[in-house]
Amino acid sequence: MLRREKKLEKEIALRRINLLLGKAQEIKFEDYELARRYVELARKIAMRYRVRIPKELRLYCKKCGYPYRHDRLRVRVSKSRVIITCLNCGFVRRVPIRPKRQKEIKNK
Repeated sequence: MLRREKKLEKEIALRRINLLLGKAQEIKFEDYELARRYVELARKIAMRYRVRIPKELRLYCKKCGYPYRHDRLRVRVSKSRVIITCLNCGFVRRVPIRPKRQKEIKNK
């Protein structure tokens, strides 16, 4: 029996996820349904191979799967968080804003 190369499988899966989400961002203004399908495929690959989708690529609604577009999205800043509302399904995503930590300068 052959052994699976899980590390290689995860690398390939991550490359495919990046490709699919990139294509979804490119095509979201021409064919919104096809862009949603790309996001759906990327999420299925991520779940199948247990790979996290990078934070900078999470530009889609968690509930309906449509990529965020400026006419299908509402962004509000409230106290310590950014509130993103999908206008397709009404899902609300709250992203916390954390202040950057400054490195302490030691006195010599």
